[in-house]
Order: sequence, then C-alpha cells, then structure tokens
Amino acid sequence: MMFETWTVVILIWANVLGGAMALPQAIKTLRTGRTEGVSTVWIGLSVGVNLWWVAYGLGVDDIGIVPVGAISVTAYSLIGLGVARALPSSARSRPVAQMVASAVAVGSVPAFALWVGGWPVAGVILGLLYGVQLSPAVVTAYRSADVSGMSASTWIIALVEAVLWGVYGLVRADSGLLALAATGIVMSVLVLARLTARRPRGRRRGHSRRLSPTGRRGVRLRPSFVGTVPIPA
Repeated sequence: MMFETWTVVILIWANVLGGAMALPQAIKTLRTGRTEGVSTVWIGLSVGVNLWWVAYGLGVDDIGIVPVGAISVTAYSLIGLGVARALPSSARSRPVAQMVASAVAVGSVPAFALWVGGWPVAGVILGLLYGVQLSPAVVTAYRSADVSGMSASTWIIALVEAVLWGVYGLVRADSGLLALAATGIVMSVLVLARLTARRPRGRRRGHSRRLSPTGRRGVRLRPSFVGTVPIPA
C-alpha cells in the first residue's frame, strides 16, 4: 500500500513539473518579447512529441501520462505564439513554417513505429525522440553568443521531471518512459551547463574588475570566453 502511494505521489509530481517545464519560457517570451537562444525547431518538435505522448498514454491505458502531454502542448504553443509576436509581420512566415514542419516531421516517426510494432515500439521511439525534441535547444544554446532569452528554470524543471519519470518508468517497467528519462537528464544537464557559463564569473557576482589594455612586464590583455585573461606578448 505504501509503495502504491509513493508511486502515485511520483506520478503527480512528474505531471506537475512536466506541465510546468515550459511555462517559465512561455511567460518570459510573452512578457519580455526576447527570443535570443530560443529555437523555433525546438518548439515545433516539442508540440509534435507531446501530442504523441497524449496518444501513447491513451493507447497503453496509462491515463497518468496524459495531463502532462496536454499541458505541454499548450505551453509550447504559447512559446511559439510569443516568438511570432516578437517578430515583425514580414518576418514571421519562416519561423512559423519551421515550427509547423518540425511538428509534422517528428510526428511521422512514432506513427510509423506504431504501425510496425504497436505501442511498445512507439513508446521507445517516443522516449528517444525526447532527445531529438531537446537537441535544437541544446545546439542553439551552444551556438548562440547571447542566451539571455533562455529560462534556466525551464531546464531545472526538465531535469527533475526526467528523474521522476525514470522512477515511474522503473515501477511500470515502461521502456518508453525510461528512454525519456535518460535523454531528458543528459539534455537538461547540457543546457544548464551552458547557461551557467553564459557570463564571466565577475559579472555573475554582480561586479567586474576593469583591467588596462596593457598589463605589467609587457603583458597584453585579450578577451576570452570566460573573461579577460593575460596572454604573453
């Protein structure tokens, strides 16, 4: 009885965190209009994958998976709306097309898996597609010099959520959820590492030292990724 109670608690928290994962990014994008570091492909993939998690939950008769998928579809759609609103009308067509095309393309993969091997195979594919869903955000984070438009809260939630789904997947012996947990943990850690390193250490503490262009004993100073460091002349 106690074991079943803890399973329900884990499921509830996984749904709460999973549903809340994209909300900080949606709120930030809609409120500030800042889209730096936000990937339109990531948005489209996220909508497509979460629509399939809703279908998967219904298909394997695990209704506990359904709420998080439905809420996530709404949240990612709001992020897409925020990105579109932040752009001038003449520049919206391409990002919107990228989001729609990404959602349709990723949705065709579990559809084929379902046709070939049923819901068990589709579940594993969905779990692996979670990594594909998050990969544009990871790539964009590492390629962008400015990631101020990205919300760290979203990725902290994603990390905790992935751990909870992993525990629930072990209890249910659900290989799809286990695949989701593994890919979610890896991707979330990668993004959080990038966001942690987005500013020089001095600026993260709220201050920075001013250094002269030329240091002592013929040492000149050159900017680098982590700050301004002395390089021998």
